[in-house]
Amino acid sequence: MRFPKAQLLIAATSFAVALFLSLVGHVIAEDKPAAASAQADQVATITGRIVVPSEIPNWFRGGRLSFDKAVVVIEGMYRGPRLDRPDNYGEMSKDERQAWIEAFRKTEAYQQYEKEKREAYENRPVWKFPVAADGSFEVKGLELGRYNVIPLFPHAAASGKELAGQSWGSAFKQIVLSEERPSIDVGKMELRLKNVVMPGDMAPAWNAKGYDGNEIKSSEFHGKYVILDFWATWCGPCLAEIPNLTKVDEEFRDDPLEVIGLSVDDTIDLPATFLEKRPSTYRQVYLGRWHDTEATTREFGIQSVPSIWLIGPDGRVVARDLAGGEIGEAVRMALGKK
Repeated sequence: MRFPKAQLLIAATSFAVALFLSLVGHVIAEDKPAAASAQADQVATITGRIVVPSEIPNWFRGGRLSFDKAVVVIEGMYRGPRLDRPDNYGEMSKDERQAWIEAFRKTEAYQQYEKEKREAYENRPVWKFPVAADGSFEVKGLELGRYNVIPLFPHAAASGKELAGQSWGSAFKQIVLSEERPSIDVGKMELRLKNVVMPGDMAPAWNAKGYDGNEIKSSEFHGKYVILDFWATWCGPCLAEIPNLTKVDEEFRDDPLEVIGLSVDDTIDLPATFLEKRPSTYRQVYLGRWHDTEATTREFGIQSVPSIWLIGPDGRVVARDLAGGEIGEAVRMALGKK
């Protein structure tokens, strides 16, 4: 997911529902559907074929894509929590709605809403299947219903809940299996390629601009643990992580750890003004407008923000996709304090 209009897209899909989310995290629960219907008219099939792009871009670091490494993920639907808006929400102006959203984000109800939304997303039914040598796949034994079909080329170290976000290539299609159409051929699904950086890999180099006008380079922090927080002022979940990052910065102030916020706002004035009103305890720099940061975000394989990473003193990735209390836990583990 590249943001054609980042502010609108992230706000609309924060945390979970971007189509590619792309490829931002898919729970791999089992290798087979857990509840295939016992009734003949309730058993459905999905077939299709993965296609690798004919031209591989020169920035791609994934090497040769062999189908013996590919899987197809079948993702079932899930129901998230209901957002209780004011009765007159439909009559509000755009500014009034934005004001209500900003106020809501400061409440405990918002934190509970995000927690329930995250849990619903992470607990949705998802299964993975291998593909044939020619990229074709056939998935049988599904109940009728709505599904996401997501072929992937996972990184060798990919595992757990974030398989799609840890894949070199992916595609997406949503289908509905019904009594009228119990079997669907999704046809050829051409992969969208991206880079993947996993724990143990070297973190890409980056350059950013400090709010004092000086350039900041990743090489300056070798020998230290570094938390990198890719964020933007228009991203609600990004702002929700600031207290967690502040807590980590304060807890490990005497340790060899640097917390760095890398803004991808449209202009440097946006985070600068934000930070004047809400000063940060940790270092903040401006990476650049999202579409101008491909040398960094594309190398990291970042598809959405917030994106929080822990880099080791040797420049290798220790942990990625951190959020909430996971940030401090990862640092404690790395420092041998847990």
